[in-house]
Amino acid sequence: MKAFIKIISAALFTTSISLTASTQANELTLTTDKGFELKASYYQSNKTSDRGVLLLHQCNYNRTMYNDIGQQLSDKGIHALSLDFRGFGESINDEFNVEKINTLPREEQRAAWPKMSKYWPSDVQLAYDHLKNKMSGKGIIGVVGASCGGSQAITLAEKNPVNVIGFFSSGQRKENIARYEKTLADKPTLIIASEKDTGTYESAQKLFTASTNKSSKFIAYKGTAHGYPLLDSDTQLASYMVSWLDSHLAE
Repeated sequence: MKAFIKIISAALFTTSISLTASTQANELTLTTDKGFELKASYYQSNKTSDRGVLLLHQCNYNRTMYNDIGQQLSDKGIHALSLDFRGFGESINDEFNVEKINTLPREEQRAAWPKMSKYWPSDVQLAYDHLKNKMSGKGIIGVVGASCGGSQAITLAEKNPVNVIGFFSSGQRKENIARYEKTLADKPTLIIASEKDTGTYESAQKLFTASTNKSSKFIAYKGTAHGYPLLDSDTQLASYMVSWLDSHLAE
């Protein structure tokens, strides 16, 4: 039976984590075929391992939201890689920079976003390929997408061997839910959302209903927190996500 866990309060613990804490990550530059430089953090397993997780951030943050999770995965013997999307964090240039885009008039912003985001699937593919190359041909990979990263997770998993999927406060349009249901619903899926993060929560319910894997899990929080603030308010969430990934990254 699939599991639904309802957290009464997002603020269960008083000690908060630091999302920018120092880690043992190796900072990488992945260069696309057109010469664009993507920055990533690679948390190398300290054990011989054929397991890995690709971590995709939300669109109001960057790859550092996964510092703690990446390090914990590494400690479990799982390779992890978090990528700055083109235009975010350190993956920026004069043309693609979300901070500059957000200062533009609204109509110009609307035009700039698709020009930037159209590259994300190929950028994510490059990161996946880099992670895959760290393992043998039998490598087992999971992908976690926060918010906008969830749609990139679906696109990646449709085209590549991906064993588990995580949707972290990741609202999906009707067509994306249909894509998940058609080709990915049999994969173990971890879904996390806050009840008053309305559109995201409704999407999370639909994704959970669509999942056919008995190991899929839906964690619902009270409140409106979206994505990485949940890691700050519930200091056990990162460890739980890592434990779940560790348990389900198997053939």
